[in-house]
Amino acid sequence: MKIGVTGTGSLIGQAIIKCLKKSKYSEIEITGFDYFTDTIGSYWCQNNYLLPDIYKDPSKEIEWLEKIIEVLANGRIDFLFIGVDFELSLFAKHKDYIEAKTNTKIVISSESVIEIGNDKYKTYEFLKENGFYYPATIKYEGIVPKDIIYPVIVKPAVGARSRGVYIVSSHSDLVEKSVTIENPIIQELVGNDENEYTCGVLMLDNKFISSIVLRRTLKEGNTSKSYYSKDYPEIIDQYIKQIAEKLNPFGSCNLQLRLDIDGIPKLFEINPRHSGTTYMRTLFGYNEIEMILDYFITGHTDIPVLQPGMAIRYFEEMYIN
Repeated sequence: MKIGVTGTGSLIGQAIIKCLKKSKYSEIEITGFDYFTDTIGSYWCQNNYLLPDIYKDPSKEIEWLEKIIEVLANGRIDFLFIGVDFELSLFAKHKDYIEAKTNTKIVISSESVIEIGNDKYKTYEFLKENGFYYPATIKYEGIVPKDIIYPVIVKPAVGARSRGVYIVSSHSDLVEKSVTIENPIIQELVGNDENEYTCGVLMLDNKFISSIVLRRTLKEGNTSKSYYSKDYPEIIDQYIKQIAEKLNPFGSCNLQLRLDIDGIPKLFEINPRHSGTTYMRTLFGYNEIEMILDYFITGHTDIPVLQPGMAIRYFEEMYIN
């Protein structure tokens, strides 16, 4: 068996590779992809390929697609995991074509699921239309100042890693911050940092497989510490399972939420992909990469027994000769 992983220079791509190295499939051949040379993840792979940079030049999409197909087909790669945010829509768009040309299984959600996750206003609409708890949300151009109860969150409808996300406490502050944000939305400020959770759900072939709920703290938009405890609020389990079954992603999907003052979970972000906490989850015993491969290879996957504790992210170095 051979595995492909995109984004050997990204936190997510590297997390996927680390999960593979820590799994029962640790001896398999890994082929990495990225847009830069000398990414640290490339040194963890047996092969690594540079792709045409479609992020800087979208006109290279056909060239990019041809390169992907060439490498997957020639390398006889069985499964491809996606580790870069901006690739999601492209791989979802070309999934059927790539799989037909290469016999590679691409672990990616549908275009519609990715669209809901990428746009936070569409996330809010999805929750509201399907009867789930949600944080009150409006588009900036639709605000009526007297109707807003401060403090609130203002942020871009499309964004990542908390960039352009602000807590504002007055109308003047809201106006000042909003002019710096493309397509801003205003959202209810739910709970506080102490009751924020990052949740992983695994869905395959329209079936809910498993989930993990971690409390977390952030640093520069990424999870710096995560905590697993068996006594987290049970309402979260039911909430994320119902959302996942309605959304129906394919593979891993990350759900970020907070509890309000009444203990009600309110989701504010869906990432229909592997998360920056993918490897952190493995440290608690939840190796989603191994579970996905188990499912496709054996037809089933065991539900992991998780160990309570804390996972801390830190920097390390690697010498290259």
